[in-house]
Amino acid sequence: QRRIKKYYHHDAEVVYPPVDLSRFHLSDRPSLSEAKIKTKDFFLIISTLTPYKRVDLAVQFFNKIGKKLVIIGEGPQRPFLQSIAADNITFLGYQDDATATDYLMRCRALIFSGEEDFGITPIEAMACGKPVLAYGEGGLTESVIEGVTGEFFRAPTVASMEDGLARLMQNEKKYDPRDALTQAKKFSVEHFTSKIKKIVASAA
Repeated sequence: QRRIKKYYHHDAEVVYPPVDLSRFHLSDRPSLSEAKIKTKDFFLIISTLTPYKRVDLAVQFFNKIGKKLVIIGEGPQRPFLQSIAADNITFLGYQDDATATDYLMRCRALIFSGEEDFGITPIEAMACGKPVLAYGEGGLTESVIEGVTGEFFRAPTVASMEDGLARLMQNEKKYDPRDALTQAKKFSVEHFTSKIKKIVASAA
């Protein structure tokens, strides 16, 4: 929007990409993941394992604090990440949608350590009622509500992540999963379709 204003001198309306939320819901049902991890006290990353995703930063952080981190995803950086990861970090590689969704519904929070123009996985986490700890730049500043659906860390450093997680854990009992789901629905396919139709109709 800012770029269009700067270079083309036009005002633009933002329509966020649609996220299919149909497979996500708030649930405490017995879980497939419990067969592998017996407790819900784990944090989760779902990401391609490439340098710009900054999963290495999250690995360094969880190495320091010793809490359980589960990483779902494949990519060229996986061998390096595994070589620097401590025993509290589990790499599951590629998982199908059903398994990834199951882990999302059972995790304590989603960790999102890179900068994205939008970022679909945090929307999916919120659709499961889960808080998100995210780097406070890019599109996530428009989807995650600080203090309501998660927290931001402001610098790409272990110290900043530690501060962000401390605030998330302090606020954990205050987060309402229904608020997270309500926020996620703002990025649903239905919302996207409705908004596009209105814009097209107004331009006709």
